[in-house]
Amino acid sequence: MQLFEVFPPNFFSLFASPNREIYAEALLVLHRHYRQETRLKKAELVSRLVAGMETRMLALEAEEGDPYGLGEDFNLSGRAHFLLRKFLGTGWLEVEADMSSFEECYIVPGYASKVLNLFYDILQGKTVEYNGYVHSTYSSLKTADQERGEQLYYALRHAHQATRQLWDSLRELLDNIRQYHQRLQQQVEAKELLVEHFDKFRVLVADKVYHPLKTFDSVPRYKQRIVGILKKWLREGEVLLEIARTSVKRGEHAELGAARERAVSHIVEVLDIYDKLDELLAQIDRKNAGYTRASVERLQYYLHTGHDIRGKLVEVLKSLPSLRRGGTALTQALSEGLPLYETGYLDEYSMFTQPKKREHLPEEAVLPQFTPEEIAAEMTEFMERLGRIYSHKKIVEFIMSKLDGKSSLTTCEIEVDGTEDFVKLLMAVVKSGEKELPYRVEFKDGYLYVNGYRLPELVLARETGAGYVGK
Repeated sequence: MQLFEVFPPNFFSLFASPNREIYAEALLVLHRHYRQETRLKKAELVSRLVAGMETRMLALEAEEGDPYGLGEDFNLSGRAHFLLRKFLGTGWLEVEADMSSFEECYIVPGYASKVLNLFYDILQGKTVEYNGYVHSTYSSLKTADQERGEQLYYALRHAHQATRQLWDSLRELLDNIRQYHQRLQQQVEAKELLVEHFDKFRVLVADKVYHPLKTFDSVPRYKQRIVGILKKWLREGEVLLEIARTSVKRGEHAELGAARERAVSHIVEVLDIYDKLDELLAQIDRKNAGYTRASVERLQYYLHTGHDIRGKLVEVLKSLPSLRRGGTALTQALSEGLPLYETGYLDEYSMFTQPKKREHLPEEAVLPQFTPEEIAAEMTEFMERLGRIYSHKKIVEFIMSKLDGKSSLTTCEIEVDGTEDFVKLLMAVVKSGEKELPYRVEFKDGYLYVNGYRLPELVLARETGAGYVGK
């Protein structure tokens, strides 16, 4: 399924508008009301928008080409109605008529509700009880291990979902601390740093998430028990079969084999996550300690800089590179007397040097020169050497040695040891048409590989009654 088969095409257009901050705040008002009611009556929703966003709605600007424009509606009620028309047109709301009173009501579609819940959790800081994921996993697995039956399937499914949520929550905590650590470089005043640390990090991350993880929640407490139960289930084929039967019964799989593989996959995934859990918790501790140390050091620097001798000296040293480029006698004397260096940052061009082209002229190939007499002498020597190795007599002797008292040989029975045997066999086949040979060759269809050589299927047979005289 594609993304915009679920979301309307203009669903995210609100956040590209000049009024995006007002739209976002109005959506959160809508979300808070929808959490209390199953349906949103139009009159009540307008009242909520007017009461919660009285001053903000006055800042709404007309958008060029907007079919839901403000028009002449300049009062607060008209602006609230404009917001409702905007949310209806972009898919954040849907109309549902009340059959009892025919009053216009709204509902939030499922996809929009999930997005609003995500926005709310990010802004308000969601308290996560990691121990709840682990404890519920252990409780369901322990109960299912005792009762067996269909409980095995439901316990495994819950354990898989809870373990995935535990892993995702811990990863989110690590990413949040990393994000605050990176944002330290953007704080240039002590006041900004204090607000970032105490009003945001301590409230949204440290007190709500990290502190409970290290004190109230004891994630490793049930780890070994969970791992022990799941490993026992992997060894018991009847348990996996029962889980597969329940899965097929519920229609999740058509065959027991596929259902059993899925059950094994879920168990292995849960075991892998718990195996990697200690390293993830260690990374969270290191990142939290690093952020705390960096924020304290940066705060100390901002508190002292410019107010004591050390701070004034720091300012002088920071200004020294620009003053040195001016070429005054004082800066030159300071530069020569102190081991000071100007620092910079590596970028994608820091290690780059322009390659130098090298001209390479190939050497002229000099071919050796031979006279016709030297070529003729070389050919004569080659033919004599070839005749000594592959003479007619040696070819016949080679074939007769292969027969070795047998009446015939097939290709698969012939032993070919090296290139010399292959050439002798080839020449024996070529000579098979000559007269007074002590053997004959009969060809068949197809080829065979003998010791790496491709040979035709043939039969070497002894020629009886032939008066062969060796040559």
